[in-house]
Amino acid sequence: MPRIARKNLVASYIHIITQGINKEKIFRKSEYKKEYIKLIKQNFQTNDKVYLLSYCIMDNHTHLLIYTENYKEVSKIMAKINTSYAIFYNKIEDRIGYVFRDRYYIQPIKDEIHLYTTIVYIHKNPVKANMVKEMDQYLYSSYLEYLKGEIDQRCIEILFHTTEYKERFDLIHKNIVDRGEIADIEKYKANPEEIKKWIDVFCQKVGVKKEEIKENNSLILQIMQELKSKYSCNNKEITEILGIGKNRITRILKRKKRLKECPLNPQNDDFKERPSNPHL
Repeated sequence: MPRIARKNLVASYIHIITQGINKEKIFRKSEYKKEYIKLIKQNFQTNDKVYLLSYCIMDNHTHLLIYTENYKEVSKIMAKINTSYAIFYNKIEDRIGYVFRDRYYIQPIKDEIHLYTTIVYIHKNPVKANMVKEMDQYLYSSYLEYLKGEIDQRCIEILFHTTEYKERFDLIHKNIVDRGEIADIEKYKANPEEIKKWIDVFCQKVGVKKEEIKENNSLILQIMQELKSKYSCNNKEITEILGIGKNRITRILKRKKRLKECPLNPQNDDFKERPSNPHL
């Protein structure tokens, strides 16, 4: 396979992060991690437009490093993988509802240093989480597969531009340290366009227009809870997204607290809609 031009790195290499809804440990059992690994391998190995370069399955999230020249193919594959896993997980856990926190997060790889730093970050995730002491002790990442020479040759060529990769592989894992360049799953933020689309879908579901949300405290509270859960938005970000004042958010949260403290009267007048102050 010819050497990949560095100018194509941004378009071709991506770091994908998926996470359990509400940060639930949807991969907490060994059989769950094995199932997800089986799904990613089945779906990536049968597609010659997308290559799985490295992965790590943690208890509540996953990391995948992908090479592709067709982002649409990535979307198709990830939708298929996550849908299949959600069906598996809901069935075995005897539950219904969403399994993953939104779709997934994509971080473009900026350059070759960023590429190798990402590989190291992915493989060191279990060590940083104190799940194991050494990378080769963790059974649910691609690190051991690289050590054993079990990685697809095409993936090795894409990463290292040669099939003689082991010396370089060892060097980057020993010498590259996390410089804070990698997306932290706990700090995952969706881009504004993604949130805008989510709000559009929300409005369609509840049958209201965007401008009507400001007049309804119950809807604001529901959106606040969803934005915090799905996108880790803070109150300041929510006020900007909804176009309301921070005092309004404070009052809504106080009313919610009072309702919790009055279980015998959950529908009290405190939360009934009142005309909003346009200056808040």
